[in-house]
Amino acid sequence: MKKIVSGNNNPNLLSVCCILVITIIVFLPAINNDFVNLDDNLLVTENKIITSLSLTNIKNLFTSFQVSLYHPLVFLSYAIEYKFFGLNPQVYHITNIILHLINTLLIYWLIYLLCDKYSVSFIVSILFAIHPLHVEPVAWVSSRKDVLYACFFLLSCISYIYYTKNNRKSEYYFLSLLLFILSVLSKPMAISLPIVLLLFDYYYNKKSNKNILPFFLIAILFSIIAIIGQKSISNIKSGQSYTLFDNILNASYNLLFYIQKMVVPIKLSCMYPSPDELGEERTTIFLISLIVLIFITSIIFLFGKNNRKLIFGLLFYIITILPVIHLIPVGQAIPADRYTYIPLTGLFYLSGEFIYFLYYYKYRRLKIINWFLIFIFITVISVFSFISYNRTKIWRNSLILWNNVIRNYPNVAIAYNDRGVLYNQSGDYMNAIADYAKAIEINPKYPDAYNNRGLSYANIGKYEDAITDYTTAIQINNKYAHAYNNRGIAYFNLKDYDNALTDFNKAIQLKSDYAEAYYNRGLVYDIKGEYEKAIIDYSTAIKYNPLYTDAYNNRGLIYVNMREYDKGIEDYTHAIDINPKFAGAYINRAVAYYLKNEYNKSWDDVHRLQNLGVKVNPELIKLLEKKK
Repeated sequence: MKKIVSGNNNPNLLSVCCILVITIIVFLPAINNDFVNLDDNLLVTENKIITSLSLTNIKNLFTSFQVSLYHPLVFLSYAIEYKFFGLNPQVYHITNIILHLINTLLIYWLIYLLCDKYSVSFIVSILFAIHPLHVEPVAWVSSRKDVLYACFFLLSCISYIYYTKNNRKSEYYFLSLLLFILSVLSKPMAISLPIVLLLFDYYYNKKSNKNILPFFLIAILFSIIAIIGQKSISNIKSGQSYTLFDNILNASYNLLFYIQKMVVPIKLSCMYPSPDELGEERTTIFLISLIVLIFITSIIFLFGKNNRKLIFGLLFYIITILPVIHLIPVGQAIPADRYTYIPLTGLFYLSGEFIYFLYYYKYRRLKIINWFLIFIFITVISVFSFISYNRTKIWRNSLILWNNVIRNYPNVAIAYNDRGVLYNQSGDYMNAIADYAKAIEINPKYPDAYNNRGLSYANIGKYEDAITDYTTAIQINNKYAHAYNNRGIAYFNLKDYDNALTDFNKAIQLKSDYAEAYYNRGLVYDIKGEYEKAIIDYSTAIKYNPLYTDAYNNRGLIYVNMREYDKGIEDYTHAIDINPKFAGAYINRAVAYYLKNEYNKSWDDVHRLQNLGVKVNPELIKLLEKKK
């Protein structure tokens, strides 16, 4: 078996180094990118599950869904980064880039094993490395799942090829099987691998054997797990509004959409219009896509049935992208750049073989044609690298990202909604409300936009308008726990405690581990004088969020009012340990120490507050002065 790189093959080593250097340059801007509010908040920055590397937590990663996803190896990788580097975005981006570099080398290796041609390996791997469609999975932290599953996927394919080429030695087989398991533990999209392995058997003209069955059983198991996860967030609906024909049209459109973006990578976006957002053009676009696909398929089977390379490349693309073209309606039928990360390898392979054929055979004696081919190839690589380099900068922060989407596709509702979230967080509530209104105009059945607009109304004191929006969100999705909780807060601010309590109860019923809802219900019980119930709710909030400083502080207040000073001081201390700049907890602890006659400790907290630049209540200082 030949090796990819050997000491006697300097041109090959040089080509690999060239690919890696170009790739590093293209993705270098990503190192300075921040997290974005497109899932990075849910999966990383606000995800409590990644804050611990304890055995219990690791067990939870592998035995439960996280944000309705089963990607345990991905979350484990986040947890390792968090353990040593906290939430430093540079580390997470560097990890993605390193994985992409490894995948590029694996593509080089895989293609060489297939065709035994270094030049084809070079073409395919450099296209894979710098293509603009591959910016998203590398530059977006939340797309770790794509670069990680791809790494194990490619290694499994390589191991299987060694298995088939080495008289089916069992060690290569079991290694391939193990790597496949690691791949599906990173992302269920890897379930296509068993069919890809059959495709390798077809390519090598080898008879497939029964040993492939365990791969299919694993694929079926993880398909079921993925479906259960999606059902938990209603991404698969029993009463789906799309018919079978609609799903076929969606799939046809997606298949050709990616090919078009591969050839002409312009107007790329982290979010493309959904089928409903295409408007009146939807039917025409989908029908044309179906017709073109049928035409291309007919040409292939008429003229390519004896060409294994052609069939292999096209089927590799179709098979690996099949889980995400929405032939079976899982999630929203929206194309995404990251879905092409592995599938485009099939089309890149065809491109490499085609260029090789033109260069070495058809025009062998016409050197000017060969130089022209080289010029075209270098031009394409240069253009793609330039586009990717600039595309990487689009992921610099959330605002740049969503502005780019809106500029390219003005009718994408989620772009306005998520930009509105940014405005709301920065205190620009009027622009936030305007963006939410635009999202609702595009999609009147968008519960998140109503809920978020309600938050902005609440921030400017328009609680009645906020309640109206929360109610609309609940009417659209009656299992929207966050909308119930937020409406409960609005009722609370209007001092309508009974309705607030009803909404908090409903939020907890829908989401039993909803720490914020327990805390808010505890506030209602606290105001109503039902202190035991309040303590139970604050304690439950702490159980589900051990870093909930306000819950510790409020529970401490109740304990002190009940003259259980030690318990109160313990809670204030917990809050301070979590947030050493929590002025309210210092003040409350100082008062508790005073009431407990521990004046020196009370003075210590007063001095800490003064060091923090916090003005201390003069009355407390006067009382402490008297005790000197």
